[in-house]
Amino acid sequence: MNCNEFTECVCEIIDKRLSAERTTELLEHAKKCPHCKYEYEALQATKNIVQTKIHRQNVPTELYYAVVNAAVHAPKESWLQKIFGTYFNPAIAFVVLAFIVVGVYSLFIPAKPTVPEDGDIIVQSLKNYQAVVGGSIKPTMVGEIENVHAYLEKEVSFDVHVPKMPGCSWCGGVLSNFKGTKLAHVVYGLGGKKMVYIYQADLKDAMDGTTISLPKEAKDELIKTDWYYKDFPDSTTLVMWRDKNTLCAAISRMDKEQLVALLTEKDIQ
Repeated sequence: MNCNEFTECVCEIIDKRLSAERTTELLEHAKKCPHCKYEYEALQATKNIVQTKIHRQNVPTELYYAVVNAAVHAPKESWLQKIFGTYFNPAIAFVVLAFIVVGVYSLFIPAKPTVPEDGDIIVQSLKNYQAVVGGSIKPTMVGEIENVHAYLEKEVSFDVHVPKMPGCSWCGGVLSNFKGTKLAHVVYGLGGKKMVYIYQADLKDAMDGTTISLPKEAKDELIKTDWYYKDFPDSTTLVMWRDKNTLCAAISRMDKEQLVALLTEKDIQ
């Protein structure tokens, strides 16, 4: 364990996206390293202040991930360090930058009455994928895809889709309930740490936008072509499609063509 490794993971610790074992390992390092301990405590304190004192403004998903990507891939000596000095903490710089982006966006873009961000299906899918990779979300049922399908379809009113994925080393399923809306989740292990995660919901719930919702761009494209695609700066790809009465959103770190090829294998239905 070194300081660079801790710095790369500190935001995941704050957002509780890592497994308990990984979190404990990183915090043990922080106990021994004053610099990393200060960085962790500063970020935690800042998040607490944001949650209790500052009114939250929704920003587009792509803007959020663009900011995150810029922070992760920033050069060793950023323009903020040049202004504030060599010892300016990069974690604090990221928080300041995020406040500036949110503030500027809220000044020029009027707020619209929408479903809260936590109901955005794309945001939910991305967070769930990160949690699956980080180990904080684990399948409650792992087995043959026929068994995973049978386990999931018992609890939901929509058709569950479990594609036969070539090269799959294991398949698992999870059920959840978001504010009364039932959801199904399928996870595939493809060897090593590569995974494919599929979020599934009732198509009507997704299109109505009462508890879960979709951006207008995604809705329009789904209505027009039955498919919607989105690439993110960290090489994560979203492939969304509608099939019968189900909305599916697949997330993985692979290119669109490769992911679509895996998803279009014959489903177990």
